[in-house]
Amino acid sequence: MVIEKKTVMLEDLEEGSVLNHCDIESTSERKLLSGIQFNHCSFLIDDFTKTEILDCSFTHCEFSNFNFHKAILYRDTFSVCKFMGTNFIQSTFKDTTFTDCLMTYANFSEAKCTGVRFETNKMNECSFQKVQMKKMEFDRSWIDGIDFSETVLKEINLSSCDFETIRIDVNRAKGLKINQFQATALIASFGIRVVE
Repeated sequence: MVIEKKTVMLEDLEEGSVLNHCDIESTSERKLLSGIQFNHCSFLIDDFTKTEILDCSFTHCEFSNFNFHKAILYRDTFSVCKFMGTNFIQSTFKDTTFTDCLMTYANFSEAKCTGVRFETNKMNECSFQKVQMKKMEFDRSWIDGIDFSETVLKEINLSSCDFETIRIDVNRAKGLKINQFQATALIASFGIRVVE
């Protein structure tokens, strides 16, 4: 079912719905979204605490400063969405992709991420503190100032990303992959000087 340019209640949406240029409202405290496409939609609610979002796609949607605390996101795609300052603390992600999103200051602290892909996003000053990561991909994203404190970075590849500084714990960085130009900036961030 395709719905265009209407205000709809989240609770009334059925799996397979496609929403274009709609306003989304909700009166329910805990929400469940499954198999829905949102294109150019505006969410009139900003609290998605403990919400389950399964097999959904979001294109050109605004989520800046929204709360996804302890949310569950499985097999979702987000394209050209805004997540500035969004709270994903203690959320669980599996097989979810973010592409061309503005994610400055988003907070993923204490999240559990499996098979999550960040592709060509702007992720300045994001927080990934104490995150459990498995099969995570950061591809061609701008990640300057990102904070990986207390996060194990084994098998994480940042070599295609752009950054001047990032925060990591050296003892948890074993297996982190970076390119030669990033290595110079990273070494300098630890107060180490390279001399000739």
